[in-house]
Amino acid sequence: MKILLVNNRYKKNTVEMAQKIAQKLSALDITVEIEDNYTGQPQDLIIVLGGDGTILRAARQYAHKNTPILGVNMGTVGFLSNIRIEELEQYLKQLLSGDYGLDQRMMLAIDICQNAKVVESCYSLNELVIRAATPRMISFNLAIDGQIPRTYRGDGLIIASPTGSTAYSLSAGGPICDPELESFIITPIAPHFIDTKPLVISSRRTLEITPLECQDAIICIDGQIRRDFKPDNSIKVRQGEFKLQLVDLKGKQRDGSFASIYGSKRTVPLLP
Repeated sequence: MKILLVNNRYKKNTVEMAQKIAQKLSALDITVEIEDNYTGQPQDLIIVLGGDGTILRAARQYAHKNTPILGVNMGTVGFLSNIRIEELEQYLKQLLSGDYGLDQRMMLAIDICQNAKVVESCYSLNELVIRAATPRMISFNLAIDGQIPRTYRGDGLIIASPTGSTAYSLSAGGPICDPELESFIITPIAPHFIDTKPLVISSRRTLEITPLECQDAIICIDGQIRRDFKPDNSIKVRQGEFKLQLVDLKGKQRDGSFASIYGSKRTVPLLP
């Protein structure tokens, strides 16, 4: 069995914990790699040590490998984590035997274009945000399958996955969506017109955002990647061709409990 350990490299406690877990797993004749020394070889399991921010980063980097990912909470918010670090010993045997379910989460595929040419592509687990960097309104068109239903004007716009529906989108007035759905949640941020409401549309659609008046506007992905939104930019969003495979050791999905998925905790990624 091969396991990759991913930790928050900016927090000393997660670095030290990764080393301790690696030693324990090696003693069980398991091949272990820590992310800083990762060779890129296929893995049977990825264990993420940190908070939701670390899981968001791991999702963008490793979800395309279709490898099960276990989130172990060592941060302040652990909405995406399945267990706390003090529970790892308790669940280790179950984990190594493969006795767990998989919670499949839709990913967003995002292309940033310049003069209609793709200059950067990435994936997102939570959301894409277009917003003003200064206290002034911006305006842009959102095309759905090539058709423009209306022009948006305000502080910005959030395009979220069902997983991201409980993050920034929820704080901006968007709806909570079952994570098993395949949909885009489109939530305006402080819209100029009060009749501009959130939309939930099929993820089979293709979305494209083009700027009209977007001076000092930014693009933010999962609260972690930030780019300037320039007049010659456009952004295309579609459903990712793969899903994040989150390990479920506690049967949150298998027991059919919707309340167990959406409790009182949630994470709102902040712009850097």
